[in-house]
Amino acid sequence: MQSFTELTPPTAVTHSLSLPFLSASANNLVVAKTSLLQIFSLKSVLHDTTATSDHLLQARRPSFHGPASSTGIPRHGERAPTTKLVLIAQYELSGVVTSLARVKLQDSRSGGEALLVSFRNAKLSLVEWDPERYSISTISIHLYEREDTQGSPWEPDIEDNLSYLSVDPRSRCAALKFGARHLAILPFHQPGDDLVMDDYDSELDNEKPETLQSAAKKEEGPKEVATTPYGASFVLSMLALDPSLLHPVHLAFLYEYRDPTFGVLSSQVASSTSLLHERRDTLSYTVITLDLEQRASTALLSVNNLPYDLFAIVPLRLPIGGTLLIGGNEIIHVDQAGKTNGAAVNDFGRSSTSFALADQSDLGLRLEGCVVEQLGHDGSELLLLMNNGELGIVGFKIDGRSVSGLSVRRVPESNGGLAFLAGPSCASLIGRGRMFVGSEEADSVVLGWSRKLDKLKRQRSITEMDADEELEATDMEDDIDDDDDLYSGAKTEEKAMELLPTSDMPDQTDDYRFRIHDSLDNFGPMRSVALGKPPQQSSTDALVTDASGLELLVTSGRSRAGGLTTFRRQIEPRALERHLVPNVSRLWTVAVSKSSDGRANDQQSEGLDNYMITSTHNEGEQRSTAYSLANQGIEEVQDTEFDPDAGATIDVGTLNNGSRIVQVLASELRTFDSGKCTRFITTRGLSVGTSPVTSTDRSGLEKSLSGANESHRRARGVVLLKIIYMGHRAFAMVYMILKQSLVVSIESI
Repeated sequence: MQSFTELTPPTAVTHSLSLPFLSASANNLVVAKTSLLQIFSLKSVLHDTTATSDHLLQARRPSFHGPASSTGIPRHGERAPTTKLVLIAQYELSGVVTSLARVKLQDSRSGGEALLVSFRNAKLSLVEWDPERYSISTISIHLYEREDTQGSPWEPDIEDNLSYLSVDPRSRCAALKFGARHLAILPFHQPGDDLVMDDYDSELDNEKPETLQSAAKKEEGPKEVATTPYGASFVLSMLALDPSLLHPVHLAFLYEYRDPTFGVLSSQVASSTSLLHERRDTLSYTVITLDLEQRASTALLSVNNLPYDLFAIVPLRLPIGGTLLIGGNEIIHVDQAGKTNGAAVNDFGRSSTSFALADQSDLGLRLEGCVVEQLGHDGSELLLLMNNGELGIVGFKIDGRSVSGLSVRRVPESNGGLAFLAGPSCASLIGRGRMFVGSEEADSVVLGWSRKLDKLKRQRSITEMDADEELEATDMEDDIDDDDDLYSGAKTEEKAMELLPTSDMPDQTDDYRFRIHDSLDNFGPMRSVALGKPPQQSSTDALVTDASGLELLVTSGRSRAGGLTTFRRQIEPRALERHLVPNVSRLWTVAVSKSSDGRANDQQSEGLDNYMITSTHNEGEQRSTAYSLANQGIEEVQDTEFDPDAGATIDVGTLNNGSRIVQVLASELRTFDSGKCTRFITTRGLSVGTSPVTSTDRSGLEKSLSGANESHRRARGVVLLKIIYMGHRAFAMVYMILKQSLVVSIESI
């Protein structure tokens, strides 16, 4: 029985994912807030970047920026592209989300990718977007909560264990770790499942696989077409994969392998800080490849005696490649051959392990609960978001095809190094120079960055690049090894590796500059709640008041994101200014963009309305009045051709991107210049009424416009639709702009 009521939906972001969900070309962000799933699209607008950052950051920490010139963000008045989040849909889920992953299916309704959601009780749900219903559609639900998966009686229940999901980069299968040490494998149908075509070489292989496959099909006859995008799932014990995986810590699929391959961080004995004098380096990193047809596995390599406090595996794309292991005191990189490079980022890193690490203890970083994300899909550096909100950059020293070292450096506060206020929970790359950072302790933000580097150091001449590419291609042909067959031969990855120059450790401290583009409000975590009545407000200021007068006051956030949040039962707008206009029957506000001389209006550039038109009735007298909405207040427009005695206004709209104001009267249509409200054109002799334009009306309008003049069709399109009643017949009045003139087309519907 449900014995509680949800007062407010969850606001803390636990998981996020970027994928083309609504269509194949879309760029969407999916956010999970425990049991709430939200789908966003991204919109780029021009905005004053400093004003945006001030609004988002100084609201909780006024002293963040200091001088505008020291932030690395453009000054006031400078406009730059800013990414905004637009909510498409949200859904309440029956369960707590533990992971999100993207899957590329052979055929989906929207043409985009599917979403795989895992829940706490060993449950998977495969979801896609249905454009016909404009909603999500569940493809399948997979449950793995069975009694036979329970081990010894003293093992914790499934819901008490941490479960997480990982998907192969080529969408060949997904792995759900649940319970103490169980792994559920869900394979997906892909073109050429039995044969890997990417690594086919006519010189090394015999007959082309396509020929063999077609011959086999002729012998076997027609096969049944798969009705589902996935195959039969199966559950494995991690001890069956490798007996050393007794205490698994984390698991993730890796890039650049022919078959589905994942890395596992585990130990044979339980790790403990209090037993460091006896058990110091207890963890091992094992790479295991799967054979989905035989349901078998093979261990490719194992790296032993790793520091005990490692807690996460971060697979890296090219040009870096390999895997990054994150610990509380150190960062370790492991390449495909098992070569390791690491760095200790505080004093405990050297004293708590015997593993060889570069000494960067002077940084004094604490990496517990940090999040690491690659700076761009083809970037060779990583962004490190720490639990206290600080930002760091992880750089690599790359010699040829291998990593020979890594280093960590802080992002200065002047460059936005403290842009994030508290610990992150997730991070997703949503575009070039854009990243979404979710948090359970602060507002989730869209974080953007730019880089300022010396062009002389970055750019090489065309001649030098051609020469280097020829030398690298020759060296790579001479260094072909049989072990390379383990890795995929994608042409794009090889090209990225060939063009990667040998670089030293990055030493710039001001190369990246970060700023916040947008944010999602978060009111958690709530640690204390108080219920009471606020001080009485003046009755003249409150437009709507709550009868009970009670409010909830909670302490929310953590660290620099902490504050007080007030919850009310309803919105209570406060009157900032009052202007008495008696007997008002209807009211319109419009935003105009340009005056007659082409100058932009400051009020409209900020997205605000700047004119208000009212229609009044007083003892049979009908009037219309125009007001100017400015920073100084509401003022009636004087000395213009706007005639208040023309009668009641039926409707008001704008034309030509807000440069013309249209006033519809009972028997007259007037268009005004937005700069001076001077009359532009008048159409008399119409009996005009208004009604909503329904879908049926629009279809009739489209039919009536199909025979319109070619010059009308080449105009800027229909900008205003009205239904005009003349007797018992209805007509559609279509306004168009053609060569700065108003064209009125009246068509019967």
